[in-house]
Amino acid sequence: MRRWSRWRDPEIPEAFYILMLGRFVNLVGNSLVFPFMTIYLADRLHASMTIVGLVMALYGLSQVVAQLIGGVLSDSWGRRPVMMVSLTLGALCTLAVGLAPTPLLLIFALVLMGLSVPLFQPASMAMVGDLVPSAKLTQAYSLMRMASNAGIIIGPMIGGFLADHSFLAVFGLDALSMAIYAIIILVGIPYRRPRPVATGLKPGSIKDVVQDLPFVHFAILWGLTGMVYAQLYQVVPAYLHLDLHDPVSTFGYLAAENALLVLALQWPIARIATRFRPPVLMAAGSFCYGLGFLTMLAGRSFAVFALAVLIITIGENIINPAASTWVAQRAPEDLRGRYMGLFGLASRTGSALGPTVGGSLLTLGSGIWLSVVALGAGGVSTGFFRFG
Repeated sequence: MRRWSRWRDPEIPEAFYILMLGRFVNLVGNSLVFPFMTIYLADRLHASMTIVGLVMALYGLSQVVAQLIGGVLSDSWGRRPVMMVSLTLGALCTLAVGLAPTPLLLIFALVLMGLSVPLFQPASMAMVGDLVPSAKLTQAYSLMRMASNAGIIIGPMIGGFLADHSFLAVFGLDALSMAIYAIIILVGIPYRRPRPVATGLKPGSIKDVVQDLPFVHFAILWGLTGMVYAQLYQVVPAYLHLDLHDPVSTFGYLAAENALLVLALQWPIARIATRFRPPVLMAAGSFCYGLGFLTMLAGRSFAVFALAVLIITIGENIINPAASTWVAQRAPEDLRGRYMGLFGLASRTGSALGPTVGGSLLTLGSGIWLSVVALGAGGVSTGFFRFG
């Protein structure tokens, strides 16, 4: 207990650490499933990857809708009720995906899962903003990222083993992780409604947020940032395997490097980042993205790509907590859920468009693709710097 007291920042309430623990458990469960979802769908639907891609696009669209709904409901109902509903429905829908007897019911359950699980994200992000003092937000969001990445490292290893024997066990364990997280929240985090704030805007509408033009400017930049980062996990694997003829496992090693570096570097970077304003940090993180993709032009060896991933990971460790902090600080408490919902929507939109744009550029040549991505990241960096 004394060791825990020394490690815990006394200015960050215990409820945050409970939320962080649950986040770790939940991400272990979630990452059991998502790396193997396309394999599961192809097997169960007996369909081509084109059809599987369309189903996954429908799933992605449902997640975008859920981001907005989750943000609005977390302002209306409170953060904890939305998180509880999301985890409970998410557990049931996840189990239904594993049990669905027909392809049509499987797709229906998958869409419901997409509509329920992401409700959690804007509510939890808003809750961190509610719980943690403004001066400690960057550290808090950094700790949440560390907990998430720790779960993401563990989950796929267990999921891969289980998937060799039973996909139902994979979905069942994911559902169990959501149920455990719901119990952790119910027992460990007190309920309170967001305090009304005199904003001068009529509550209950996304227009409340859209009228905040600096936030809209930020959201556009954040969507472009998501488009750039999506190249790493959506286009780089195809480039390595199809163009450079590397084995599929090559990107697996790079992905593991990324996750491990987040764990190793996030906390020291967060402590340094407290000295700078969020827009400056977001500019620096975007610049690292561009530099990382530019590095990939230096050669075709694994060492070159490992160096590029190191630079990009430093960038994401800088930019992600800073962006979350900026949104949490800007949003009035009674509108924080909506702000976080649109924040997540911008990221998901950029991530969805990124593979299409990047794939099209790659057909013109790897040099063109990487140069345009690097220039785009540089433009975003300039936008964030001027924004500050």
